[in-house]
Parts: sequence; C-alpha cells; structure tokens
Amino acid sequence: MKTLACKKVKVNKTLLALLNEYQEECLNAVKLIEGLKLEALTEEQIEDMLGELSASITHLKVHSEQLERLIEEKL
Repeated sequence: MKTLACKKVKVNKTLLALLNEYQEECLNAVKLIEGLKLEALTEEQIEDMLGELSASITHLKVHSEQLERLIEEKL
C-alpha cells in the first residue's frame, strides 16, 4: 500500500459522497443487527429484518469494492 506521505491527496466530491453513503449503510446494518437482539420480535419481523440486513450487506460489499478502487487511485 502506498503511503500518504509520498504525495498530497485530496478527497474529491465523488469519494466523499461514496464514503457518506457507505457510512449511512454501515449505520443501517448496525441498527438492523441491534434490532434483531430484541426479544419481543415476531417471526415476521425477524424475517423482514434479516431480509433488510441481507440487502444491506450486499450493498456494503458492492460499495466496498467501489471505494477500494477509488482509494487505490487516490494513493
């Protein structure tokens, strides 16, 4: 991995926007995980939350790949 000391790096609007979206999706995943820990959930609620968590994880995976490429380009 290249070090930031070698060259000045500016975070552009695209990277910043992707980082913000990634942060929001991370928070959504954490919220869903915490929600699944509640004891008073119905089976339907659990299924819904697991479905949303699955979608969130998929979104994070795709987003991670995009971010990784952009970060590597910046370094």
